[in-house]
Amino acid sequence: MPFSLPTANTGGDAPQVEDGLAILRFNDLVLKEHPDWAGTDKFGKADDGQRYHFQFTLMTEDREVAYDEGDPVELEALTRTATGPKSNFAAYLKGILTPMEFMAWEANEPFDGSKVQGRLINAQIAHNAKNWPLVEATLGPVKPKAVKKTKAELQAEAAAMLAAAEEAE
Repeated sequence: MPFSLPTANTGGDAPQVEDGLAILRFNDLVLKEHPDWAGTDKFGKADDGQRYHFQFTLMTEDREVAYDEGDPVELEALTRTATGPKSNFAAYLKGILTPMEFMAWEANEPFDGSKVQGRLINAQIAHNAKNWPLVEATLGPVKPKAVKKTKAELQAEAAAMLAAAEEAE
């Protein structure tokens, strides 16, 4: 019986994402084990291999899911398990939560975290040494989109305001 090996899987190409500001949807925060990372880090400190994965989806300017070759563009930010006020974890979290939610988290007070998942945030995107996009920083929740009105709608509103002002006199 002939012996055959499968071809090596090289994986796909990095998604086409530009460096700079972007809108992301926060999907989840997951603690993952990376046993191959465990040991001693480059600074000589113990590393258990655990990392928090902040998971996001890239959105378009119209706040729709961005796709690359038919697939949604998924991005991550990884941090170690330290969660103190000067940690990378806290920096990413601060850019995802509202100021009130972040203050509650810092004070170990409960808050409704259900509104966090699916939240649109502003973020800074960069690329790693292998040219894969990553979330460099989270910059806060996205403000509501302004409603654009047509000239006719604006004129109708102005006429209604004038009529109301005349009636008040």
